[in-house]
Amino acid sequence: MYGAAMLRLGELGYIHRLARGRQHAKDVVRQWIEMAALLALTGNGPRYYQLAGFWRKDVRWRQMRRHMSYREYQAELDRLNPMPYRKLSQSKVAEKAILTMMGIPTPRCVGFLDVECGRDTRGAPLRNADDLVRLLAREPADRLCFKLIEGHGGEGFVAAEVRRGANSARFRPLNKDGEMSAEEFVAFLGLRPGHPRLIETYLIQHPAYAAFNPTSVNTLRLWVLRRGARATTRLGYLRIGRGGSLVDNQSAGGIVAPIDLKTGRLSEATDGRPPRNVYRQHPDHGAPIEGVVLPLLREATALAEQCMTVFPDLNFAGVDVAMTPDGPMIIETNLQPDREGAAYVGMPTRDVFAYD
Repeated sequence: MYGAAMLRLGELGYIHRLARGRQHAKDVVRQWIEMAALLALTGNGPRYYQLAGFWRKDVRWRQMRRHMSYREYQAELDRLNPMPYRKLSQSKVAEKAILTMMGIPTPRCVGFLDVECGRDTRGAPLRNADDLVRLLAREPADRLCFKLIEGHGGEGFVAAEVRRGANSARFRPLNKDGEMSAEEFVAFLGLRPGHPRLIETYLIQHPAYAAFNPTSVNTLRLWVLRRGARATTRLGYLRIGRGGSLVDNQSAGGIVAPIDLKTGRLSEATDGRPPRNVYRQHPDHGAPIEGVVLPLLREATALAEQCMTVFPDLNFAGVDVAMTPDGPMIIETNLQPDREGAAYVGMPTRDVFAYD
């Protein structure tokens, strides 16, 4: 009890320091009055208030009230996406199969690495290091991605360069020095019963998107709402990895830049956390962000909307789209995207779900 109370006091102190340290913001007393009222009326607490930038002088009370609480947001997702169908997207194997079957561009699947029932796309066993070496004897890709079947936020993602020898293969993880034998690499993956990996080809991204951060594949997160045969992109932001990182997920330290869907122009990026630090340029190497116009955005939104129509009873998703030199590709769909995504771009969640 005492520890919980101290944690709560520490949290309040943290929020107070944020409120007091803001420049060009509402005064501290007004911020606290609004935070208390918002918590009582909507369930959105002080952290959400700070993260969403409600402390800015141009943010009105009516706009704040239109942001759903966590419970309201989850209830809306349950209404839009019936539970029996969600596994189709939650499993990367099932999702990859559906996208490929329906002709939706997505990185090519190479196999399913699993100690008990793994197999490649030709049906050959893929359960251990020896099977992986045999697969790579006929697989031409020089870079591969290894993903947890139901991983989230970039968890467990490994990308590696493959170097082949006579009846052997060596692996160099892209964010580590040195090579590994197949046996060492499989151990590095933590392959064991109940922890399989989907293997797919590594995506080479469009130079304009690589320019934001070259070590990560920087993807568009597009919130798409479907009604019958019509799907509409409601909001979007670009996820950008930090220097040296392989993933662009905000939960893994990445930053997010809101997109004007009409012009493709980026706003300044934010860290997606209560301090709401903003970056007009990449904080690690200075690559421009604010004001950059994204190429092929219209093609990306069209593909995301098309993607929605191939999943039964899927009516809302956060669709992750990567851009290659040849155009957009679907990375995955998220049936429960973090509601903070709407806060990043300043769009109330009630407006996201309001049909035009």
